[in-house]
Amino acid sequence: MAIRSIRVSHIVLSTVDIAELLLENLKSCESRELMLKMFAKLAKKYSACGTRKKGGDLGFLEFNTSAPELEKAAMQAPVGKLSGPIKSKFGYHIFVVTEEEKMGDTGIDGISGVSIGAGDGTL
Repeated sequence: MAIRSIRVSHIVLSTVDIAELLLENLKSCESRELMLKMFAKLAKKYSACGTRKKGGDLGFLEFNTSAPELEKAAMQAPVGKLSGPIKSKFGYHIFVVTEEEKMGDTGIDGISGVSIGAGDGTL
């Protein structure tokens, strides 16, 4: 599984039928922008998760979350595409990856500032 730094919004529902119904409604939105607005509204109204106050926004996913099924599915999902339902111990999640940070070299290992190779004037 590829490690990605992704921001995810989700809605947790008690049954797969309700999850699929909301998913269908969201898929009928004409634009991604409208879908994300609608997603936040539906999360506030229906989600069984504390993130409902934030429109379902989980923020950037930490590894080993309390819902590993959601984490695994989200890591494989493209940005901006509705996905789910995914079953976890909390219920059925429908979700969307809202953004992805490019994971560059953080320089922690100390090699990022060192140029590799011959350098100037050595030949």
